Amino acid sequence: MKSESPAEEFLQRLDRIVGGDHLIVDDRREFFATDVYRRLEIPIAVVRPGSIEEARKVIACAYANDVAIVPRGGGASYTAGYLPTTARAILVDAGRLDRIVEINEQDMFVTVEPGVTWAELDKALGARGLRTPFRGPFSGLAATVGGSISQNALGLGTNTWGVSCESVLAMEVITADGRIIRTGQAGSKAGVPFFRHYGPDLTAVFTGDCGALGFKARITLKVMKARPRSGCLSFGFGTFEGAIQAMSGIAGHVVEEKCFALDSALQQGQIGKSGDVSTRLEMARSVMAASHSPVRGLLQVIRMGLSGSRALSAAPYAAHYIFEGQSTGDIRSKVRLVRRLALQNGWEIPNSVPLVVYATPFAPLHNVLGPAGERWVPVHGILPTSSVLAFHREFRQYLASRRQDMTEHGVHTGLIFSSLGAGSFLYEPAFYWKDEQSVYHRTVLDQAYRSSIPSYPPNPAGAELVQAMRQAAIEQYHRYGAGHLQVGKQYPLLRDRDPAATELLRAIKKAVDGKNLFNPGALGL
Repeated sequence: MKSESPAEEFLQRLDRIVGGDHLIVDDRREFFATDVYRRLEIPIAVVRPGSIEEARKVIACAYANDVAIVPRGGGASYTAGYLPTTARAILVDAGRLDRIVEINEQDMFVTVEPGVTWAELDKALGARGLRTPFRGPFSGLAATVGGSISQNALGLGTNTWGVSCESVLAMEVITADGRIIRTGQAGSKAGVPFFRHYGPDLTAVFTGDCGALGFKARITLKVMKARPRSGCLSFGFGTFEGAIQAMSGIAGHVVEEKCFALDSALQQGQIGKSGDVSTRLEMARSVMAASHSPVRGLLQVIRMGLSGSRALSAAPYAAHYIFEGQSTGDIRSKVRLVRRLALQNGWEIPNSVPLVVYATPFAPLHNVLGPAGERWVPVHGILPTSSVLAFHREFRQYLASRRQDMTEHGVHTGLIFSSLGAGSFLYEPAFYWKDEQSVYHRTVLDQAYRSSIPSYPPNPAGAELVQAMRQAAIEQYHRYGAGHLQVGKQYPLLRDRDPAATELLRAIKKAVDGKNLFNPGALGL
């Protein structure tokens, strides 16, 4: 009788834990191991546990067999955060861990499993007149709470309430050997996760870790009463300097829920595009539904239609603002303040872009490709306000030096930038190039949409140029001391860091994962 190999025995153990339907060992592994931008290694299997206990057993089994464990959330990222760096790995997909465990309206928190999407959470809370301070990234139809807390993210609410991790109160984290660590007041005997900062903040250790320190089994977030009123403004600027000056002046007042600015390439292209007739109708319905009265909603839709794209395309840079408040008077005071400061450097333009973003905060993932079906990938940095102009000038000089190569290989860029509260700025150029779609795009985009955009043959030279230019941008960010979200396996977190801080991080990693099997390569560990 033929004995089974260790690999076969390992897969059989996983099968007994989750069941064959939730253990993927066929060609579908390629999709799960591919992000928006690329793929590294194909794992042994993709495992989809249906409970925390199943997740704990899967992780302990892999650890005991010296198999790397790579957590995966909604998959809407591009920094290799959930891509295995070794074929001797399993992907632990959180898609079936999608329960909203508790909405506590008295103690004002919500506890969820990691596979809950931001759109699902926002809908459930909205039905009770509640919201989380950070409401979710634009990719919230697919992006999960677990993924965004592991990677850290920007989105609606960031400018007032901070990035995704700043809304977290407590977590339950499964470590490499199957233990569960409960942080914040979730770790007290009473176990009510209502407060985070009792002694050293262990919750923070597991935020933004890209899954390198453990698997997030449950996450507790703050909730607050939803603001009943909203408003939107948009401004054009003739220069980048003028836009930065206005935006930084406004940011110090911390009045906006969300601010984002675009150069003309993005304003007219990927983000500013209005799509086909059905898409425009859906946008109009969303704006109407989000308005405080039918009359106001109709007026907003009419203005959007009348303005067209002329006023938007006339602005080399455009900044868009979204506000929330307790009353119409509250909104008006914020609008007056922002308008007064912005008009010192720019001019007001139709506010159709932020109206649509606010009405449909979680849009379909069509933007994972460019407006003409091009491949798309951004690279971002968070800079102190004092460094943004110098960084911008140097980066523009670099782009000019590569212009001939970009033209030859069909590469072009666009820019999104934003204040992040007072004192810091997001600077995020996006690269586009004509290339074949990956299995990721073929899977997440519906066939109707894919049929409406061009497709292209392989363009390895264009892809190589984009990779080289992104790496050059990362090196420039590093020289300017930029910070990054979605560190994944892309940004050089540990390079030139304070040695004592790096030593402490490595000690924490060793304490929870002595074999370095939890998402090896993430965070540079």
